[in-house]
Amino acid sequence: MSTQNAPAQNATYREGISVGLIGAIAIAVWFAVLDLVRGDPLATPIMLGNSVGSLFLNGELPSRAGAFLGYTIFHFTAFIVLGLAFSWVVNKAERAPSAIIGMVGLFVAFEVGWTGFTSVLAEGFGRLTWLQVLLANLIAAAAMGYYMWRQHPSLARRVDASIGGRIEA
Repeated sequence: MSTQNAPAQNATYREGISVGLIGAIAIAVWFAVLDLVRGDPLATPIMLGNSVGSLFLNGELPSRAGAFLGYTIFHFTAFIVLGLAFSWVVNKAERAPSAIIGMVGLFVAFEVGWTGFTSVLAEGFGRLTWLQVLLANLIAAAAMGYYMWRQHPSLARRVDASIGGRIEA
């Protein structure tokens, strides 16, 4: 790696971790509010932690604290990885704005697939519905998109110019 690219790569990592944390927190807050309204705080991460934990514990369920902690680590790690990929695409789109179009297509395909997957498994997830998951993902995507929009204010203009066939310097 050349030393010229190191600052840009560090910025991509910082943005990726930040945007991943933003998405993870947005979803955690959404489900925390839903759980509080139902009168069962932390029910969603514990339920998901039980599901994930049982895969690694030969079908046995972890403790409530273990389920919560395990799922929280899994959730934040997954979103940091997602955030790093998102940041990488956005930073690449600074040079090739059409990359954003592909990212939007992948996002839509992911949302449709994840919503369908959740609806199929809805009974195993108790009170977690596909609509709650879809709304959570849209909230996270909006928060993450807003953050990246603020970090790359000229990108929207450049993408618009690329779609319109205009050359943008």
